[in-house]
Amino acid sequence: MLHFYKIVCLLFKIFYSVSCCFSNHPFNYKKEKIDFPVKRFILLISFFLLYSKGYSQTGNVDSLEGVLLRTDDPKERLKITLLLSELSINTYPQHSFKYAEEALRLAESLGSDSLKFTANFYLATAYLELGNYPRGLQLYQQLIKDSQKNRGAEMLPRINGNIGNIYYFQHDYKKALTYYEEALKGFTISENETNKKKVLLRATLLNNIGNCYNEEREFAKAASFYNESLTLNKKINHLGGIANVLTDMGKLYLNQGQNDLALKYYNQALLLRKNNDDKLGLVRSYIKIGELYFIQQNDLSTAEKYFKDAADLGISIGAWETVNEASYYLYQLYKIQGNYNKSLLSLELNKQVNDSLFNQERTRKIAELEMQFDFDQKKRLLDAKQKEKELYYWMGGLGLLLSLTVVSLLFLLQRNKARNAQLAQMKLQLEKRSLESNLELKDKELATNVLHLLNKNELINTISEKLIVLKKEVGEDSQTAVQKIMVDLQSNLQPELLEEFEFRFQQVHDKFYKNLNEQFPNLTPSERRLCAFLKLNMTTKEISAITHQNAKSIDVARTRLRKKLNLTGTDHNLVNFLAHLED
Repeated sequence: MLHFYKIVCLLFKIFYSVSCCFSNHPFNYKKEKIDFPVKRFILLISFFLLYSKGYSQTGNVDSLEGVLLRTDDPKERLKITLLLSELSINTYPQHSFKYAEEALRLAESLGSDSLKFTANFYLATAYLELGNYPRGLQLYQQLIKDSQKNRGAEMLPRINGNIGNIYYFQHDYKKALTYYEEALKGFTISENETNKKKVLLRATLLNNIGNCYNEEREFAKAASFYNESLTLNKKINHLGGIANVLTDMGKLYLNQGQNDLALKYYNQALLLRKNNDDKLGLVRSYIKIGELYFIQQNDLSTAEKYFKDAADLGISIGAWETVNEASYYLYQLYKIQGNYNKSLLSLELNKQVNDSLFNQERTRKIAELEMQFDFDQKKRLLDAKQKEKELYYWMGGLGLLLSLTVVSLLFLLQRNKARNAQLAQMKLQLEKRSLESNLELKDKELATNVLHLLNKNELINTISEKLIVLKKEVGEDSQTAVQKIMVDLQSNLQPELLEEFEFRFQQVHDKFYKNLNEQFPNLTPSERRLCAFLKLNMTTKEISAITHQNAKSIDVARTRLRKKLNLTGTDHNLVNFLAHLED
């Protein structure tokens, strides 16, 4: 047994060194109180586990850590570290702190104020879970100031709830109730509420309010809030929340002297936490059951087992406040048994946790923060006065010169602005004329090319027809030569003349078809093609030559097109209308 406690002391020193890397003040405990604060986990846990799906958190954390190692994208790493900070608070609060710090660093590098706000919330919550109340409260107060510009009122209920936790841990139950009730207003739910996160947060707040009334010995009110919280936790099947309420109900019956009922609820909570692999919750259950056997029933052997289990598990997960409680109870228990060697070892462990990590470091840090705050405040006042004095000197010497300079600059700027505007307008007009000229020239070139290709095709067809007649009249020796000439001529035909026209037209007038389709989507392909011919101001004869339609058919098509373009019964010229459609 002596070796066991030596190992415990050694492990504590190792964990202390590691924990200092994560937080300057990770623990909180007042050694003069035998009734240690026992609700840190109960009050806080539901404010973090907002995305719990009922599976093992340890496995989920391991999985996410694997994903994090394979991810280089800062945005994805930020999302994963925030989720890891949230999930690991239950079993490894120091890891949660580490992930929150990394998330804050990533959010700052990305320049995202809203994600910095979220990271600071998890960082403050990790401070709170680790017992660093001054730093946690400082961050929460800053978050309240920043909430309007970053996350709105959405986060205020959770922040108020955690500030209530801080006052609860300081035994200011009335002030804690004020913050809990304010937070509760943000989590009103309907009878058929399906948002599990909202139900869970409301259940947690109801449980916290019940704890305050329990401490104030208003047992009827406490029982009412506990029952309401238990109902909500069962509704969403949140095992951690159910275990928390059962533990608190056990203390409620213990405070009323009903030890059997208290033990029944404690054991129910213990079983749930074992099934849910809730290590921090298990430590709390071991201590509560150990307290009952030790203080109420004087069963030292059973109490020793539970306190030792609490100390072992607390050391393994770095929950030093619970190690502090368990070691203190073991010290008292062994002293009663007269086992002074074990009692001394337990006291040494307790002193290391309590004195080294709470009294010295916490007191020093709080004093340091207060002194730094006073110094900074005085320095700001002195700097402000000095700057104000210097400002008066500069204003007196430069006021007139500055005024004259500003007036001169405004005059020059206004004159240059007017001149530049005039030049820009002239440049735009010239560019517009140039573009219009180029467009008109391209339209003429396009129409000319199409007609040239058409004439070429007609000529080739005419010659081919004559060669067919000639081929029949010449001898066999000449027929081969005539056939070759016909093949060469036919290879120069361009049957896809209309497609070639449309392709070149779209290159010149890229917006015309787009505007036409948007305003008149019911036009047929042949009607859209007719619109293109008319935009180029082609005559009916020219259109007839390209499309191989007679003039009467084209006139009918123009009349039908005017109707579809809503020009029937108006004085609008069809060609002019189409010419301006691209503008």
